[in-house]
Amino acid sequence: MTMQRATDIAVSTVSAAPLRGTIEIDCAGTVATFEIDEELAHRLCADLERFLTQVPRRVRSARF
Repeated sequence: MTMQRATDIAVSTVSAAPLRGTIEIDCAGTVATFEIDEELAHRLCADLERFLTQVPRRVRSARF
């Protein structure tokens, strides 16, 4: 699987009741669009919060 670098992300509301929206992710000029519901939005938010607040791991240096 090839890893693509996201260059832009847009989130739009489609419906307020029930809450639904779209996420558009631009990768090198190609846009992928995903529909999400409220449950998925909360899971994504929690995952992004974990990502943004994780403590950098230190690499152990060899001691001689």
